[in-house]
Amino acid sequence: MQRKLPPLNAVKTFEAAARLSSFSEAADELCVTHGAVSQQIRNLENYFECQLFTRIRGRVILNPAGIALFAVVTDALNRLDEVSTQIVQDSHREILTVNVTSCFASHWLLPRLKDFQLKYPQITLKISTSHSFADDLSAGVDIAIRWGGLDIDGLAKEHLIDIDSFAACAPSLLREDPKLKTPQDLVHHNLIHDDDGQAWSELLAKLRVQGEDHKKGSFYTDSGLALQAAVEGNGVIVAGSILAEQDLQSGRLVIPFNTFICHRKSYYLYYAKRRGGLHKVQVFKGWLFEQIEEYKNLSFDYSQYLA
Repeated sequence: MQRKLPPLNAVKTFEAAARLSSFSEAADELCVTHGAVSQQIRNLENYFECQLFTRIRGRVILNPAGIALFAVVTDALNRLDEVSTQIVQDSHREILTVNVTSCFASHWLLPRLKDFQLKYPQITLKISTSHSFADDLSAGVDIAIRWGGLDIDGLAKEHLIDIDSFAACAPSLLREDPKLKTPQDLVHHNLIHDDDGQAWSELLAKLRVQGEDHKKGSFYTDSGLALQAAVEGNGVIVAGSILAEQDLQSGRLVIPFNTFICHRKSYYLYYAKRRGGLHKVQVFKGWLFEQIEEYKNLSFDYSQYLA
Protein backbone atom coordinates (compact mmCIF):
# COMPACT_ATOMS: atom_id res chain seq x y z
CA MET A 1 0.00 0.00 0.00
CA GLN A 2 1.41 3.36 -1.08
CA ARG A 3 1.31 5.92 1.73
CA LYS A 4 -0.08 9.39 1.08
CA LEU A 5 2.35 11.60 2.98
CA PRO A 6 3.00 15.34 2.98
CA PRO A 7 6.41 16.55 1.70
CA LEU A 8 8.77 15.35 4.45
CA ASN A 9 11.28 18.17 4.12
CA ALA A 10 8.44 20.63 4.63
CA VAL A 11 7.31 18.64 7.69
CA LYS A 12 10.80 18.96 9.21
CA THR A 13 10.75 22.71 8.56
CA PHE A 14 7.26 23.00 10.04
CA GLU A 15 8.36 21.25 13.25
CA ALA A 16 11.24 23.67 13.78
CA ALA A 17 9.11 26.75 13.05
CA ALA A 18 6.30 25.54 15.31
CA ARG A 19 8.65 24.64 18.15
CA LEU A 20 10.47 27.99 18.00
CA SER A 21 7.42 30.10 17.05
CA SER A 22 9.62 31.86 14.51
CA PHE A 23 10.51 31.37 10.85
CA SER A 24 13.76 33.28 11.35
CA GLU A 25 14.93 31.11 14.26
CA ALA A 26 13.90 28.00 12.34
CA ALA A 27 15.98 29.21 9.40
CA ASP A 28 19.02 29.65 11.67
CA GLU A 29 18.59 26.19 13.18
CA LEU A 30 18.20 24.51 9.79
CA CYS A 31 20.95 26.62 8.17
CA VAL A 32 18.66 27.93 5.41
CA THR A 33 17.23 31.32 4.54
CA HIS A 34 14.07 32.84 5.96
CA GLY A 35 12.60 32.69 2.46
CA ALA A 36 13.31 28.96 2.23
CA VAL A 37 11.42 28.34 5.47
CA SER A 38 8.49 30.42 4.26
CA GLN A 39 8.40 28.48 0.98
CA GLN A 40 8.42 25.09 2.76
CA ILE A 41 5.59 26.18 5.07
CA ARG A 42 3.65 27.46 2.06
CA ASN A 43 4.13 24.09 0.32
CA LEU A 44 2.80 22.28 3.39
CA GLU A 45 -0.22 24.60 3.71
CA ASN A 46 -0.96 24.10 -0.01
CA TYR A 47 -0.80 20.34 0.52
CA PHE A 48 -3.34 20.49 3.37
CA GLU A 49 -5.28 23.32 1.70
CA CYS A 50 -5.40 25.27 4.95
CA GLN A 51 -3.19 27.56 7.00
CA LEU A 52 -1.20 26.13 9.91
CA PHE A 53 0.02 29.35 11.56
CA THR A 54 -1.41 32.64 12.67
CA ARG A 55 1.03 35.55 12.13
CA ILE A 56 1.12 38.03 15.01
CA ARG A 57 3.67 40.87 15.33
CA GLY A 58 6.53 39.08 13.66
CA ARG A 59 5.87 35.81 15.45
CA VAL A 60 4.00 32.75 14.27
CA ILE A 61 1.54 30.87 16.45
CA LEU A 62 -0.03 27.54 15.62
CA ASN A 63 -3.73 27.55 14.83
CA PRO A 64 -5.94 24.50 15.63
CA ALA A 65 -4.88 22.66 12.46
CA GLY A 66 -1.22 23.38 13.19
CA ILE A 67 -1.56 22.23 16.80
CA ALA A 68 -3.02 18.89 15.67
CA LEU A 69 -0.26 18.38 13.11
CA PHE A 70 2.53 19.47 15.48
CA ALA A 71 1.57 16.85 18.07
CA VAL A 72 1.79 14.03 15.52
CA VAL A 73 4.96 15.33 13.86
CA THR A 74 6.75 15.80 17.20
CA ASP A 75 5.92 12.25 18.30
CA ALA A 76 7.00 10.77 14.96
CA LEU A 77 10.31 12.66 14.88
CA ASN A 78 11.07 11.79 18.52
CA ARG A 79 10.47 8.10 17.85
CA LEU A 80 12.55 8.25 14.70
CA ASP A 81 15.38 9.90 16.63
CA GLU A 82 15.27 7.22 19.33
CA VAL A 83 15.33 4.38 16.80
CA SER A 84 18.09 6.01 14.80
CA THR A 85 20.23 6.45 17.92
CA GLN A 86 19.66 2.82 18.91
CA ILE A 87 20.55 1.55 15.44
CA VAL A 88 23.78 3.54 15.42
CA GLN A 89 24.70 2.23 18.87
CA ASP A 90 23.82 -1.36 18.00
CA SER A 91 25.80 -1.21 14.78
CA HIS A 92 28.96 -0.98 16.88
CA ARG A 93 28.19 -3.98 19.10
CA GLU A 94 26.90 -7.49 18.72
CA ILE A 95 24.02 -8.99 20.69
CA LEU A 96 24.24 -12.71 21.47
CA THR A 97 21.25 -14.57 22.91
CA VAL A 98 21.98 -17.84 24.71
CA ASN A 99 19.09 -20.09 25.75
CA VAL A 100 19.59 -22.49 28.68
CA THR A 101 17.57 -24.03 31.48
CA SER A 102 17.33 -21.88 34.59
CA CYS A 103 19.14 -24.55 36.63
CA PHE A 104 22.13 -24.80 34.28
CA ALA A 105 22.31 -21.00 34.15
CA SER A 106 22.31 -20.49 37.92
CA HIS A 107 24.45 -23.51 38.89
CA TRP A 108 27.14 -23.41 36.22
CA LEU A 109 26.97 -20.68 33.57
CA LEU A 110 26.28 -17.47 35.54
CA PRO A 111 29.28 -17.76 37.88
CA ARG A 112 31.52 -17.78 34.80
CA LEU A 113 29.93 -15.00 32.73
CA LYS A 114 31.96 -12.20 34.30
CA ASP A 115 35.01 -13.63 32.56
CA PHE A 116 33.24 -13.50 29.19
CA GLN A 117 32.08 -9.92 29.72
CA LEU A 118 35.61 -8.80 30.65
CA LYS A 119 37.13 -10.48 27.60
CA TYR A 120 34.47 -9.45 25.08
CA PRO A 121 32.90 -6.14 26.17
CA GLN A 122 31.77 -5.45 22.59
CA ILE A 123 29.30 -8.34 22.75
CA THR A 124 26.07 -7.83 24.67
CA LEU A 125 25.05 -11.16 26.16
CA LYS A 126 21.39 -11.99 26.71
CA ILE A 127 20.56 -15.12 28.70
CA SER A 128 17.09 -16.55 28.12
CA THR A 129 15.82 -19.50 30.15
CA SER A 130 13.20 -22.07 29.20
CA HIS A 131 12.52 -25.76 29.59
CA SER A 132 12.88 -26.28 25.82
CA PHE A 133 13.78 -24.24 22.76
CA ALA A 134 12.34 -23.89 19.26
CA ASP A 135 13.71 -26.51 16.89
CA ASP A 136 14.82 -23.80 14.47
CA LEU A 137 15.94 -21.34 17.18
CA SER A 138 13.44 -18.94 15.63
CA ALA A 139 12.80 -17.01 18.85
CA GLY A 140 15.87 -14.82 18.37
CA VAL A 141 18.18 -17.41 19.95
CA ASP A 142 21.75 -17.71 18.69
CA ILE A 143 22.93 -20.59 20.88
CA ALA A 144 21.17 -23.17 23.05
CA ILE A 145 22.70 -25.50 25.64
CA ARG A 146 20.80 -28.63 26.63
CA TRP A 147 21.17 -31.96 28.36
CA GLY A 148 20.39 -34.91 26.10
CA GLY A 149 21.59 -34.60 22.55
CA LEU A 150 18.78 -34.62 19.98
CA ASP A 151 19.59 -34.34 16.29
CA ILE A 152 17.58 -31.45 14.84
CA ASP A 153 17.45 -30.52 11.15
CA GLY A 154 19.17 -27.23 10.44
CA LEU A 155 20.96 -27.10 13.78
CA ALA A 156 24.58 -27.89 14.44
CA LYS A 157 25.15 -29.94 17.60
CA GLU A 158 28.47 -30.05 19.45
CA HIS A 159 29.26 -32.15 22.51
CA LEU A 160 30.18 -30.10 25.59
CA ILE A 161 30.67 -32.41 28.56
CA ASP A 162 29.62 -35.78 29.96
CA ILE A 163 27.67 -35.86 33.22
CA ASP A 164 27.91 -38.42 36.02
CA SER A 165 24.79 -39.28 38.03
CA PHE A 166 24.40 -40.46 41.63
CA ALA A 167 21.98 -40.41 44.54
CA ALA A 168 22.11 -37.29 46.74
CA CYS A 169 20.19 -36.05 49.75
CA ALA A 170 20.32 -33.58 52.62
CA PRO A 171 22.59 -34.62 55.51
CA SER A 172 19.60 -34.44 57.86
CA LEU A 173 17.93 -37.28 55.99
CA LEU A 174 20.67 -39.65 57.19
CA ARG A 175 19.97 -38.84 60.83
CA GLU A 176 16.22 -39.31 60.74
CA ASP A 177 13.85 -42.25 60.57
CA PRO A 178 13.36 -44.11 58.35
CA LYS A 179 17.09 -44.81 58.12
CA LEU A 180 19.03 -44.48 54.91
CA LYS A 181 22.05 -46.70 55.43
CA THR A 182 21.79 -49.08 52.49
CA PRO A 183 20.36 -48.75 48.98
CA GLN A 184 17.49 -51.04 49.94
CA ASP A 185 16.38 -48.38 52.46
CA LEU A 186 15.31 -46.27 49.48
CA VAL A 187 12.01 -48.16 49.45
CA HIS A 188 11.08 -46.16 52.57
CA HIS A 189 12.02 -42.75 51.16
CA ASN A 190 10.54 -40.26 48.75
CA LEU A 191 12.22 -40.27 45.34
CA ILE A 192 12.70 -36.85 43.75
CA HIS A 193 12.57 -36.72 39.94
CA ASP A 194 13.45 -34.04 37.40
CA ASP A 195 12.52 -36.33 34.48
CA ASP A 196 9.92 -39.03 33.79
CA GLY A 197 11.55 -41.55 36.13
CA GLN A 198 14.28 -42.78 33.80
CA ALA A 199 17.15 -41.64 36.03
CA TRP A 200 15.83 -43.48 39.05
CA SER A 201 15.10 -46.57 36.96
CA GLU A 202 18.75 -46.74 35.90
CA LEU A 203 20.19 -46.00 39.34
CA LEU A 204 17.90 -48.40 41.21
CA ALA A 205 18.96 -51.14 38.81
CA LYS A 206 22.63 -50.32 39.37
CA LEU A 207 22.08 -50.27 43.15
CA ARG A 208 20.19 -53.61 42.89
CA VAL A 209 17.29 -52.34 44.93
CA GLN A 210 14.43 -54.86 45.04
CA GLY A 211 10.74 -54.03 45.01
CA GLU A 212 11.07 -50.28 44.53
CA ASP A 213 8.77 -48.48 42.10
CA HIS A 214 10.91 -45.98 40.18
CA LYS A 215 7.75 -44.04 39.26
CA LYS A 216 6.89 -43.15 42.84
CA GLY A 217 7.81 -39.90 44.53
CA SER A 218 7.77 -36.21 43.60
CA PHE A 219 8.20 -35.03 40.01
CA TYR A 220 9.53 -31.60 39.00
CA THR A 221 9.83 -30.13 35.52
CA ASP A 222 12.60 -27.81 36.74
CA SER A 223 15.88 -29.37 37.87
CA GLY A 224 16.59 -26.44 40.15
CA LEU A 225 13.37 -26.99 42.07
CA ALA A 226 14.11 -30.71 42.29
CA LEU A 227 17.55 -29.99 43.75
CA GLN A 228 16.06 -27.52 46.22
CA ALA A 229 13.54 -30.13 47.32
CA ALA A 230 16.45 -32.48 48.06
CA VAL A 231 18.33 -29.75 49.94
CA GLU A 232 15.21 -29.19 52.07
CA GLY A 233 15.24 -32.86 53.06
CA ASN A 234 12.14 -33.82 51.07
CA GLY A 235 13.68 -36.97 49.63
CA VAL A 236 16.53 -38.42 47.60
CA ILE A 237 17.40 -37.23 44.09
CA VAL A 238 19.43 -38.62 41.22
CA ALA A 239 21.77 -35.67 40.84
CA GLY A 240 23.95 -34.67 37.91
CA SER A 241 27.56 -33.80 38.63
CA ILE A 242 27.54 -30.24 37.25
CA LEU A 243 24.26 -29.11 38.77
CA ALA A 244 24.82 -30.65 42.22
CA GLU A 245 28.41 -29.42 42.63
CA GLN A 246 27.63 -26.21 44.54
CA ASP A 247 25.26 -27.94 46.94
CA LEU A 248 27.80 -30.70 47.59
CA GLN A 249 30.63 -28.25 48.21
CA SER A 250 28.50 -26.23 50.64
CA GLY A 251 27.39 -29.33 52.52
CA ARG A 252 23.73 -28.88 51.60
CA LEU A 253 23.80 -32.27 49.89
CA VAL A 254 25.73 -35.49 50.51
CA ILE A 255 26.09 -38.71 48.54
CA PRO A 256 24.71 -41.65 50.55
CA PHE A 257 26.00 -44.53 48.38
CA ASN A 258 29.32 -45.16 46.63
CA THR A 259 27.61 -45.90 43.33
CA PHE A 260 27.92 -43.67 40.28
CA ILE A 261 26.61 -43.86 36.72
CA CYS A 262 29.56 -42.38 34.87
CA HIS A 263 28.94 -40.40 31.68
CA ARG A 264 25.22 -41.11 31.93
CA LYS A 265 24.29 -38.22 29.66
CA SER A 266 25.89 -35.14 28.17
CA TYR A 267 25.35 -31.46 27.59
CA TYR A 268 25.34 -30.24 24.00
CA LEU A 269 25.68 -26.90 22.27
CA TYR A 270 23.18 -26.04 19.50
CA TYR A 271 23.18 -23.26 16.91
CA ALA A 272 21.66 -22.71 13.49
CA LYS A 273 24.03 -23.97 10.80
CA ARG A 274 23.38 -20.90 8.67
CA ARG A 275 24.60 -18.66 11.51
CA GLY A 276 27.48 -20.79 12.72
CA GLY A 277 30.05 -18.55 11.05
CA LEU A 278 28.92 -15.38 12.82
CA HIS A 279 31.67 -13.73 14.86
CA LYS A 280 29.59 -13.63 18.04
CA VAL A 281 28.74 -17.33 17.79
CA GLN A 282 32.36 -18.31 17.17
CA VAL A 283 33.59 -16.16 20.06
CA PHE A 284 31.11 -17.61 22.56
CA LYS A 285 31.78 -21.16 21.39
CA GLY A 286 35.51 -20.70 21.86
CA TRP A 287 35.06 -19.19 25.30
CA LEU A 288 32.60 -21.87 26.38
CA PHE A 289 34.90 -24.74 25.41
CA GLU A 290 37.74 -23.03 27.30
CA GLN A 291 35.51 -22.95 30.40
CA ILE A 292 34.61 -26.61 29.93
CA GLU A 293 38.29 -27.60 29.72
CA GLU A 294 39.09 -25.61 32.86
CA TYR A 295 36.22 -27.33 34.64
CA LYS A 296 37.44 -30.78 33.55
CA ASN A 297 40.97 -30.00 34.71
CA LEU A 298 39.74 -29.42 38.25
CA SER A 299 39.39 -33.23 38.56
CA PHE A 300 36.42 -32.84 40.87
CA ASP A 301 36.17 -35.99 43.01
CA TYR A 302 32.56 -36.59 44.05
CA SER A 303 33.51 -39.52 46.25
CA GLN A 304 34.78 -37.03 48.86
CA TYR A 305 31.14 -36.15 49.54
CA LEU A 306 30.13 -39.68 50.44
CA ALA A 307 28.16 -39.74 53.68
